[in-house]
Order: sequence, then structure tokens, then C-alpha cells
Amino acid sequence: MIPSDIRLYTWVDVEEVLLRKQKQNEWPNGLVWARTYWDGLTMGIRPGTQAEAHDWLSEIYDPRFRNNYIILESVDENQRILPICWEETEEDPPTPRLTPSLSRPGVLFPPSENVEPPAIMPSDFPPVVAFHSFKGGVGRTTHAIALAKALTAKKQTVLLVDGDLEAPGISWLFERRLPYPPVSFADLLALVHGDESPHYETAIQLVSDRLQNALIDGIFILPSFRSTSGFTSLEIRPEHLIQGSKNAFILTDILARLGKYLGVDVVLVDLRAGLSELATGLILDPRVYRIFVTTLSGQSIAGTARVLELIGERSPSTREEDPFPALIFSQVPEDKKFTDWVIEPEQQLLEAAKTFIEDNGDILRVITPFADSLLVLPPTWEEVMSKLERSGIVDAVSPLLDWLPSPSGASIPESLPSLSLKYQRQQIKELAEKLVYAETAQIDNFWATIPLKQLASDHRRQLPITVVVGAKGSGKTYTFMQIVRRQNWEKFVQETGETVTNNALIAPILSSNNLEDNAKKIVENVQRETAKILMFSHPKSSNDIRDYIRQNQTGNLHEGQWRECWLDVIAWGVGFKPEEAGAGRKLTDHLFKNKQQLIVVIDGLEDLFQNFDNDENQQKALRALLQEVPEWLAQQPGRPLGIIIFVRRDIVLAAVRQNAAQMMARYQPYALKWNRQEALRLVVWVIKKALPDFNINLDKLPDMSEEEITDTLVPLWGKKLGSEKSKEARSVQFVLAALSDFNGQIQSRDLVRFLKIAADKSMNDTRWQDRILIPKAIRDALPECSKEKIKEIQTENTALKKIFAKLQKLADANRKIPFSREAAQLSTEEIKTLLDNGVVIQEKDDYYMPEIFRYGLNFGLIGRARPRVLSLARRAGQSS
Repeated sequence: MIPSDIRLYTWVDVEEVLLRKQKQNEWPNGLVWARTYWDGLTMGIRPGTQAEAHDWLSEIYDPRFRNNYIILESVDENQRILPICWEETEEDPPTPRLTPSLSRPGVLFPPSENVEPPAIMPSDFPPVVAFHSFKGGVGRTTHAIALAKALTAKKQTVLLVDGDLEAPGISWLFERRLPYPPVSFADLLALVHGDESPHYETAIQLVSDRLQNALIDGIFILPSFRSTSGFTSLEIRPEHLIQGSKNAFILTDILARLGKYLGVDVVLVDLRAGLSELATGLILDPRVYRIFVTTLSGQSIAGTARVLELIGERSPSTREEDPFPALIFSQVPEDKKFTDWVIEPEQQLLEAAKTFIEDNGDILRVITPFADSLLVLPPTWEEVMSKLERSGIVDAVSPLLDWLPSPSGASIPESLPSLSLKYQRQQIKELAEKLVYAETAQIDNFWATIPLKQLASDHRRQLPITVVVGAKGSGKTYTFMQIVRRQNWEKFVQETGETVTNNALIAPILSSNNLEDNAKKIVENVQRETAKILMFSHPKSSNDIRDYIRQNQTGNLHEGQWRECWLDVIAWGVGFKPEEAGAGRKLTDHLFKNKQQLIVVIDGLEDLFQNFDNDENQQKALRALLQEVPEWLAQQPGRPLGIIIFVRRDIVLAAVRQNAAQMMARYQPYALKWNRQEALRLVVWVIKKALPDFNINLDKLPDMSEEEITDTLVPLWGKKLGSEKSKEARSVQFVLAALSDFNGQIQSRDLVRFLKIAADKSMNDTRWQDRILIPKAIRDALPECSKEKIKEIQTENTALKKIFAKLQKLADANRKIPFSREAAQLSTEEIKTLLDNGVVIQEKDDYYMPEIFRYGLNFGLIGRARPRVLSLARRAGQSS
């Protein structure tokens, strides 16, 4: 009899009856196969068994079965039927194979206990981990990223794949960090679809090669598409690979092989929510480490239970090598009574999975807390990582690490060695003094910050053609000098902790006028040595190049002519055909033909273009250098000539007016900005360089959490600006908040200068024996830091310079915080400029100023109150 929940509207419903009988193992012995389509039901039977099969059909389709047809749902005037045909056959049904698909098979065969599983994954392949959820919005993508972070924290390398081809999540997250990804998951599918090489090695090798420039913080990023607009035109989908391959589990295999080519420890895939062919290629593969994310909502739990039942029906974990799935209950309030709410849903899911869980088996359960800070993810990778760490989700998913191949544990930093406090203070002061100004070139090593690591890791194979933007004091000239010192790209990349496959030479073309003699000599020596290795002539001097550029500023050249000037300057600066017009175009051909690679670096543009804010000729020259030259170099065959241009942000905004935001976004990963963790890492690096016996391994510093770094710095400045039992602020939070603007930005020069001054002011203290920098010195260092910062801003930012001059002329009574716009005699536009630059923050009608600006602008406080450093920082969203 037809099941009560089925109505025979079409052949699909007729087939559903057969599928249920197959699943219930109720086929007659003589039935070899059955095929249903819109034009009829065809039964493949053994000779002489038609009567038995006929009776069976009559029973299961009762009361709609007739001798040669089945009556479909119809209206009285127009009866609809599905004809039945019979074919006798001697063939044996094939051994059934597991197929990771929800699509109905074209032909139904008798049920069998001996279903052929996919081949066991080779032991040297990384595990493939698939994150799936029945519903969207439960935190699936967030948890995939959290696990990636937890793995890299344990020194595991990860391939993170955005497998959601309809609503990409990871791809959007990385759009700013990796605005032009070199390759995508959609590319991999299309390449494999047309690849006839064994195991698709040609396609996988190509994708692996391109992914070398998409390594971010130990994670290779494979977005769903190279452009977030591409998901509307997907030609090759996962199900196309499965349907067209002899290996139904091709999707898992190619991802694991790609992971092996990349040398990663784990492949993480963020799948499409719901039950669709976009996800089943992995969730129905028993070899895959399947993680199902659900909230406690009834719909989410019921849907997840259905997925587990489906796994039990089609893809159970039966072999010893096949892992059980894991469950993540997300967005659970941390209150104990809410945690208890997990018990019943967990039992519901375990019941759904009982068909494939052995008596002694279990499904790993992870509970992660509700975090309102993650309801809306920020647009940048670094901010997401920071919020994830603070939310506790990264720690909460740590049990999954034991479920996967065990990583090596991280060691805990050791405490401060027993050295004289005065000696330690003196060493820190001396080193920080040398570091404050890069122009002296007294320091020959550097701390690899996030932007520098990104610059190196994104150009391990291809030469960099990039613009590095930074404010005054952010480390432009310092970084310029460190690159120049290395003389070749390989050495620089290696010192950031990355590996590299090119050994391009470095050639400085322009440098800051403020370099001292020692630094100038280093630049000139590298310039000459590079020209010598390339067998070029003596390079044109920096002074001659500057004169040539100044001369052209009077010629009213257009951008195209300026581009040619810059190309010639580059060629002459490395000694290639000096003084010859058109040498720049010939240089790239020469390098390509001779299989040579060269990277030129440029700094000090503010010295050469001092009227950039209002001189149109200077702006044209800058536009040509910042836009046209990189675009021209990027199109050269073989890309033999790279360029790194260090430039202030205000110069970019003045010169590139129409597309400045687009350009800044393109080079944003390399912009010299300092977040909280990088600022703290810089402090640790300075202390370690000043005090080599300070017991911390710098190799481990990049992977340390903010909490670990904070603990490491306790011997430097204590836990608080007072005793541990005092009500004073925590030292780390206070220092970062005091030195940061209200946009959360902190300049490396301010931080290093602070260390120098605080060490000096702590020099003769004998009271505080548990720290190097004493509380009073930390507070007293701020005014001097602030005054120096104001001087530097006034040489860089014309708009702020005018406003600062106006504020400094105010009467003492009006230079108090908080202040009103009227009391400060500022226009609405001027206030907006201060807000945009993080100089002030507004609370109702009052405006507050961070310490790094307040002292330098001679602003006092109303009454005798102490500055609200931390509360204002939290108000601005830069502190926790």
C-alpha cells in the first residue's frame, strides 16, 4: 500500500515509494534494477520472475496499480497514468558505492549490506575538517575561523576554504586584507573539472603555487571567488565534479591533496548552510572531520538532527579510521542555568546519531559562549581575530584540537632575570634612544610587524609592486633602511619569519634628506653594490636625481610624461644607461632577458614635494609615481622589476584625489599601522634587544596572545600603576590608551620614545624593586611624548597644523578638558577634522582629548580630576 504521506503526483513520487522499499530492504529477489522517469517505470527482472515482481508492485502501489500502469493524481476529466515496462536481464547489479550526494540515483538497485566506502586517506594527507550548520546565523563561519586561530596558535598551518558558493562568508571577511586574491575555490573546481592529469595534479599544483601569495598569519586563504561579485555566475559546482568523476569523493580528495601540496597540517572548509549539494560532497564523506554548529533554537536542533540521521543512512562512520562528527552548541549564555539547557538538545542529537555511534563511541560536544561583540563582525581580519580572542570562543573550541592531530604545546615565557634595575633601565634608555629616529641607522635589525609580514608573505614568489602608507613616526624610514640593509629580498623576507623563492636585489633610488651620514653611506653603498652585481654603470646620485625631478616640475608635464620620467629615474638610479631617455622601458626588458630580478625602494617624497597640497605639477608627479608606475610595472612580462614606495598618508590623499580610497584599500595590508598586540610585541622586542638575558623566545612572540604578552611584560612595568592591591589602572591598558589616539592608532615612534623617557625617569628609583619602569615615570613620560608628537604632526598634516595653532592660542581658561566647540572657537568643519583624526571624542556637547595630544597642546583638566584615560579609551572602542 502507498505510504500515507505520499501522493503520486509525478514519477518522482512513484520513485519515492521504491526508494523507501529499498531502504527497508523489501525488494523481491528477481528484481535487478528499477528506473523511473517522466515517461514511465521500467523494471529490470530475472527471466521468469515477472509475475512475482508484478504482485510486488500491485502491493506497494495499492490501490493505484493496474496491469501495465500506475494511476497518478488527476482530475476526473483527465486521468494521468505512468506506464510500466518490463525488461528481462541476466546481468548482476554492481556493488553499491557510497555517494556523497542528495540527488536521486538514475537507476535503483537492490539493497546491499556491502556498500563500498571511499578509499582510506593516505597517512601523509592532512585531515579535512568541514564546518556545517542546518541554519545560517548560528556562528558557523566564526567558529571555523576560531579553530583556524587555535590551530595556528599551536604552530599548525591551515588551509581555510570558503566552500559557501552561494553566500560567501570568509571571502567577505578577507576582502580588505586580501582585496585581490590570487585564486579561489571556484577556480579549483573549474580547473579540476577539465584536468586529465593523474589525481588532477596539474590543477592542484597551479592552485598551490598561486596560494603562496595568500598566506595570512599561518593560514592559506582560498576564498569562494576571486571577486565577491562572482558568486552569481558559477559554472562548475561541486556536484558537477562528483557526477562527472569515477571517484564520487573527488571533492575531499582534491582538498586533501591541495593541503599536502601546501604542506599544511589541517584543511578547514566553511560549507553552505542547509541540505544542498554545495555541502553534501563533504558532510556525506565518512573520512571528513565533520563539525556541526547549532544554537539551542528548536529549528536549528531539529535540522541538525536530520543531518545526523542522513549521515547514519548514507555515510556512517563505520571504519576505525572514520572520525565521528563533533557538535558545537553556539551562542549559549555563560550562566550555569543556561548551560544546563544544552542537556536536552544534546540528547536529541545523540539519539539522531545512534545509528552510527558504537556502544563505546561518543560525539565530541563543545559549548561556546554568547558574545554580543560578534553579532556583527568587523570588516578586517585583525579586528575579527582580536574580538574572537576576547570573546572566549577560541579557547572554547580548543577541545577540537585533541580531536585532530595533536599540535605541540607552546611554552610559557620565563620571568625577568636578576640584573641590576639601574643597569636594565640604562640599557633600555640607550637602545630606545637609537630607535626613536631611523635617520641615524644605528640599529640593524627590526621587529616584523603584521604589515611587514604581510608584505613579505604576499610576495614570497612574485616581486612586490606596492605603496606603503604611514603617518609620520609610523616607521616608514626605519623600514626603508631595514630593507636597504638586507641588499636582497630573500634576506628581508627570511627575517620576517617567512620563506621565499626569489633572490631579487634591492636598490634604493630616493631616500630621506634627514638621514645622517652613516645612514647615507649605507644607502649609497647598497646602490653601488647592486649596480655592480647587475654589471651596470655607476648609479646616478640621489642629489642629481632630485635636481632632475625638480627641473621637470617646471615643465607642466602630464601623468604619462611623468611616468616615463620616473621609469628613467629608476633606471639611472641603478646605473642602467644613465642620462639616456627611455632607459626605464629598456631596463625591464634587460632584466627579463638576463633572468635578473630587482626591487627599487623610494622614501623621502615629502622632502622633494614640499608643496604637494597645492601645487598641481607636484601632484601630477606624485600620481604618476604612486599609480601609473606600479600599474606599468605590474604588466611587464615576468615581472622582473618590483618597487616599494614609502609615502605619507596625507601625500596620497592630496595627490590621488579621485581614487584615493580605492588605492588606500588596495595597499591597506601593508600600511604601517599598529594595533594593540603589535604595539605590545614591539615593546617585548625592544626589551629583548636591550636585555638579551630577558627570558623570552622572540621566535614565539608572533604567536603569543595578548594575555601572554601582558604577563611577559609584568617585570617591565608591573601589573598595575601601583601595587597589585591598589585601585590604579592596569599598566598595559594605561600605556596603550595614553599613547593612542581615539581611532585606536598608536605610532611606533611614540611607543619607543615613551620607553626611552620612562626608563630615564626611573633610573635612580629605589622604591619599586619588582619592575623596571616605575608608575610615576610612566605618567611623567607622557607630557614629553605628547609635545614631540605635536611637533611632528605640525610638519606633516597641514589641516591639523592650522587647528593646533588655533588651539594653542586660546586663553588658559578655554584650554580645559572637557571643552565645547564654542569655547575652543572651532568651526563645525574643524571639529570634524579633529574627530576624523582621532584627536577628540564627543560626549553630548563636550569634547575630550587623549593624553598623547592633551599635554602637547597645553590643555589642562577642569577641576582637580585625574584624566579619564581608560574610560575614554573604552568609549572610543580601542580598549577592553
